[in-house]
This record gives sequence, structure tokens and C-alpha cells, in this order.
Amino acid sequence: MDLDLQFRPMKAPPTDKVLLAFRKDAGFKGGLPQKQAGDARGTIQWVAVDLKNKQIGIARLEMAPPMFCFVSELMISSQYRGRGVGHWLIKRIEQYCLGTGIQRLILEAAEGTDDFYKSQSFVPDPLLPRLWRKEISPLQRRIFTPMFG
Repeated sequence: MDLDLQFRPMKAPPTDKVLLAFRKDAGFKGGLPQKQAGDARGTIQWVAVDLKNKQIGIARLEMAPPMFCFVSELMISSQYRGRGVGHWLIKRIEQYCLGTGIQRLILEAAEGTDDFYKSQSFVPDPLLPRLWRKEISPLQRRIFTPMFG
């Protein structure tokens, strides 16, 4: 991949307008998911993929250290799909989570994305088959140190 991508933890969640645009581009039906009250057991961290100061991907990370991170709303702009951006983002999310002590990713794969997640070494959870999980090795090469703010 020859794109100059930047991984960025977002200081605030994306606006409804931005999230709706990503969801529409990804082919999601309906509006936004219902907002839920905060949960003291974990935190929400939105992350973005930027290319030349343009946001081309986002993901919502529900951080529950040290147990897991639930990845949701992972979307890449359609014009950049198939170019390795999703694979790149998953690797950056793994490194970000390792920096917080989390060694497991969990997600619910959208219809038609099973092959993508299999290619990233996710496996169906044996207890909850609609969920996929991935154990992250703390021995992975560190790409960066996560910044919190």
C-alpha cells in the first residue's frame, strides 16, 4: 500500500452528520444506533484514519481493560476499500489496545465481512458465534505509543 495514512485517536466522537455519511457509504440501513448511557466499566474511544488531512476511516472502540476491546462502527470510505486501509487500521487498533494492556479484540462482523476478518486472524467466538474475536500478542512489534488526551 502506498498511501500515507495517519492513525488518530479522536478527541471527541464524530458528529452525527459524519457518522451518518460513513454509514450510508458503507451501505448500512437506517439511522444511527441508539446512544447509550455511559458505563463505568469501560471507556469509548473513537479513532480515525486520515489521508492528507482527510478522514477516510473511523472506528469506535469500547475499551474494557484489561479484558477486551469491542470494535464497532469500523468503516472505510468506499473509494479506499480494497487498498489495504482496513487491514492497516486493524493493526493500528491492535497496537493501540496493547498500549492500554488489552490483549483481545471482539467485534460483530457486518454481513459480507467474514472473509476480511478471517484474513486478520479473527475467529468466531465459540460461546457467541455471531461475535468474532482475536487474541493480540504482546510480542508484536510496537508501531507507536498510544496518545491519550
